[in-house]
Amino acid sequence: MHQIAIVTTTLPSATSIHMVKSFKSKFVKAKLSACAQSNKINSTYSWDDKLVSEDEWRIIFKTTTNRVDELISAITKAHPYDIPQIVHRIEITTKEYSSWVEAQVS
Repeated sequence: MHQIAIVTTTLPSATSIHMVKSFKSKFVKAKLSACAQSNKINSTYSWDDKLVSEDEWRIIFKTTTNRVDELISAITKAHPYDIPQIVHRIEITTKEYSSWVEAQVS
């Protein structure tokens, strides 16, 4: 069984595409993430006792199970939100993809 970690966070919708690319690239260049993807989403949540619905950027990082804590720590330090949504899960993948991810973050 071959596993990788998927780490997801969000950024404000006002973040420019250039800044989104810069945010993602920071972690790939630091070899904390093998790759990162982004797309626009709409989030609905409660904040300060108010119901909020707003657009955001979803950022998805792929890393190894050994580097996930370091990646989450780095994302937390760089994140613009007071309480960023940072979640991760472990996924089963192919030997080839797992090996590629491992090579990118080593």
